[in-house]
Amino acid sequence: MHVLVVHNRYASAQPSGENKVVDQEVALLRGAGHRVEVFERRSDDIAAMSLPRKAALPLLVPWNPAVRTELAGWLRADRPDVVHLHNVFPLLSPAVLAACADAGVPAVATLHNYTQVCPPGTLQRDGRPCAECVGSAPLPAVRH
Repeated sequence: MHVLVVHNRYASAQPSGENKVVDQEVALLRGAGHRVEVFERRSDDIAAMSLPRKAALPLLVPWNPAVRTELAGWLRADRPDVVHLHNVFPLLSPAVLAACADAGVPAVATLHNYTQVCPPGTLQRDGRPCAECVGSAPLPAVRH
């Protein structure tokens, strides 16, 4: 089977179980004889970005059209059997799902946290459960 793993790596200074899971998944799949490619971004790369590019990042977190275009080209050229998504924030965005749909490539996602519905990913605020952003725009997260 040909698998494309998609992941936005967390900063290297920040311990990340997700990064470890992705690395282990890739190693296990390859060890089992599968062809595995990795399409990723690294949050460490943000530090080297120009100030205008950093300022534009919050606008691209919900939808990054450049990533959609880049991944669409990759999918046309390499045509995996399945795409396995992990973290897509902040540099990839859910636009990766649109690229998969456009190419007719099935996609599955492992959701390691609640980032899709809660910007901090925890569904907590001040140590208490919080679901204000669930089913709505993430404006409460900005307010708090």
